[in-house]
Amino acid sequence: MSDGTWRRTPGARGEPSRRSLGGRLRYVADESLDQGRRVTRDDWRRKWAGMMAGCPDLEITVEHTVVDGEWAANRCTMRGTHTGELFGRPPTGERFEFRGIDMIRVRDGQIVEHWGFAEGF
Repeated sequence: MSDGTWRRTPGARGEPSRRSLGGRLRYVADESLDQGRRVTRDDWRRKWAGMMAGCPDLEITVEHTVVDGEWAANRCTMRGTHTGELFGRPPTGERFEFRGIDMIRVRDGQIVEHWGFAEGF
């Protein structure tokens, strides 16, 4: 992940695969805020599993990160093929690319708050 890219390709060096979803979830607090709504770690699991199901080749590239105390802001680009329902939209089979900003607040090594904004998908 040193190049800033998060890919779901199994076996790629340093990158998460479908099997490591649980490993990523250890960095999320038991309860947190997501877009201002109180959620659980299981809510995060369902959200990420849905993203992986809707776009099996999803790549998220972090272009820039700024850290200030408990907060980190990431400017990122998402790319993939829309083969299943994704963000409430039916599959198109088309490749996509869009940019967004993601902010997280971290306490004791775990995400306790998340805000994300992306251009139209």
